[in-house]
Amino acid sequence: MAKQSKKKLQRSNSILSLLIGATLVIVIAVLAYSLFTTTKQQNAKTTSQEQEKITLPTSYTVTEGDTLWDIAVVYFNSGYNWVDIAKANTFESPDMLAIGQVLTIPNTQPIRVERGQILDGATTDTRTTKHTEVTVQPGDSLWLISERSYGTGYKWVDIAKANAIITDPDLIYPGTILRLP
Repeated sequence: MAKQSKKKLQRSNSILSLLIGATLVIVIAVLAYSLFTTTKQQNAKTTSQEQEKITLPTSYTVTEGDTLWDIAVVYFNSGYNWVDIAKANTFESPDMLAIGQVLTIPNTQPIRVERGQILDGATTDTRTTKHTEVTVQPGDSLWLISERSYGTGYKWVDIAKANAIITDPDLIYPGTILRLP
């Protein structure tokens, strides 16, 4: 009798193992299919956006994870045009986009940059500054200092390079004296 009970228990364990294995295979297949179709849909969306001729100006509704840089890449093939989008809209902070927010995408030339040099598209007033130094004020950024000093924010990179004390261009402190190249 003990042998029969033992055989029934082993048979039950075998059936249970088979069911668990089959369930695992089905779950993996469903996950793989889901991943494949999601990737395929994303690729199709990107391809259809590339194929569509976008007429500017237009509007864009912000979705989760969007940044102005990413949006500029979609419409201008250049993230540097984020500034043009920011200027065409009113923001408390361009870093804080709200999902569902509708942005105006302006009709402007794409900005092309190669090796730190602006090739085309950006209005670059290359005026020289009268000053050789500037003291950072509260609320300043290298971009704002560059705009005030040179008439374009794109010279912020040159200011950062000319000042070895800047380890993070996003962190400049009021009272710091910066050399203007």
